[in-house]
Amino acid sequence: MLETTTNIEQAVKPFKIQQLAEIIMEKKHIGFADALHYLYSSDFYPRLFSADTKWWYSSGYELFDIIDKEKSSQRKLLKNRKITLFLIFSLESFADFTHQTSETALALFITNRIFDFLQENFDALHTQSKEFIVDAIDDYLKSKPQ
Repeated sequence: MLETTTNIEQAVKPFKIQQLAEIIMEKKHIGFADALHYLYSSDFYPRLFSADTKWWYSSGYELFDIIDKEKSSQRKLLKNRKITLFLIFSLESFADFTHQTSETALALFITNRIFDFLQENFDALHTQSKEFIVDAIDDYLKSKPQ
């Protein structure tokens, strides 16, 4: 039998996510699935229901501002064209070597925060071969806990 959690965070979670998704859709002029992706792919989301932050008590608009600031700082990092080109090159190389579509590889990169890994290691990786970069991504994925 599955054990259920009855704490306040779990009870509030669907309502808070619904509220955030609606605000994101309104503010960003995007659809429901894109709004959920915007939320779920943020660094903010895993901390949303943390007992340390207690953000679930904040209004949806306050929470949106936190997510939007995070996403804005990420966009500023990507303004460097060299890094953007390297991230795309890495994604396409990985897709080619693993015989995946770029869309499938993109989902993997987002879910596993591979873009963050690549940005953090840009200086060491951007001058390497395609094979080296793909191997580095593969090693990174293997080192992540399942």
